[in-house]
Amino acid sequence: MAAVRDTGPFTVFRWCFFLSGRPETFPPKVWRSRKKRDRASAFQGFLLLATLGIGAGSTHAQTTFTLEAIPSAVSIGTVPVGSSVSQSIQIKNYGTQSTTISSASISSSLFTTSGLTLPLTLAAGTTKTFTLRFSPTQTGSYTGTVTFKSIRGATELTIPLSGSGTVATRTITASPSSLNFGNESIGNSEKLAVTLKNTGNSSLTLSQISLTGIDASISSGLNGATIAAGQSATLDITFAPKSVEQMTGSVKIASNASNSPTVIQLSGTGVSSEAHSVNLSWQASTSSGVIGYNVYRAISGSGFAKLVSAPVSGLKYTDGTVQSGKTYVYALTSVTSSGKESSYSKSVTAVVP
Repeated sequence: MAAVRDTGPFTVFRWCFFLSGRPETFPPKVWRSRKKRDRASAFQGFLLLATLGIGAGSTHAQTTFTLEAIPSAVSIGTVPVGSSVSQSIQIKNYGTQSTTISSASISSSLFTTSGLTLPLTLAAGTTKTFTLRFSPTQTGSYTGTVTFKSIRGATELTIPLSGSGTVATRTITASPSSLNFGNESIGNSEKLAVTLKNTGNSSLTLSQISLTGIDASISSGLNGATIAAGQSATLDITFAPKSVEQMTGSVKIASNASNSPTVIQLSGTGVSSEAHSVNLSWQASTSSGVIGYNVYRAISGSGFAKLVSAPVSGLKYTDGTVQSGKTYVYALTSVTSSGKESSYSKSVTAVVP
């Protein structure tokens, strides 16, 4: 009989030989002669079988099937209810042989996958990327797992999942919240920009933008536009006076934000292009927080007097109240959102013929 012991890549065979009958029943000479022959046969047989055993053991292959996920666990974070957030995940076969994923299951319906076509065969050392999406329907913390199984039904990989749902908020801010175009000659125009920012945690939609009370126009393209959380859009407003008068108006922006509608106040004055006028222009201040500029004028060495009732939002101003034959001196100050006013700029002189 034979006994086999597995010692890894080599298998050792141990053989024992038995003679039938009782040795003492054989004549001494026969027994000694047979004993010598059996020992020789047993020794030769053991060498032969041991050699065969080692040869067979050397063909034993060590094969591993190892799938790993990058990242190994997915935490989506906090997502507003009604919204969704996606994350890319890689599956890598670290093994030495191809392996096939036949099915994937997720324990929570709030998590879904895309970009996977099953069955999927991954060769050794290769990767596959897919997308995981978390879409909470209620507030709270949620966990789950996505499990991949082989054709045999064995679990090849499990990825823990987590995410939280929070209350959706939508708020919009306009910066600046008001525009003063100052004086503008009839036939000319000035364009100023307002930044609309979504300061909530969910996307908002601009449903209607309207303008009233002033000779101006607004840029098209934002009606019906969606602004993602934390993102901004630019609204251009152009003042083009058609008459000599001071005007006020507003832009109203309706949306699904909680603070809708958003209103931007506008003001500007149309001046005659035929009468004498002084056109002023300047470069923007490099100081932070500046929302506009005050325009000052002095006549014949007198002190400066402010020409505007509110800071001018743009970078130009037309003085249409000058008279022929007089000399005027102009200076500017910058104004911050808190109302702080700078010192006078370098002055300029205009002589009206």
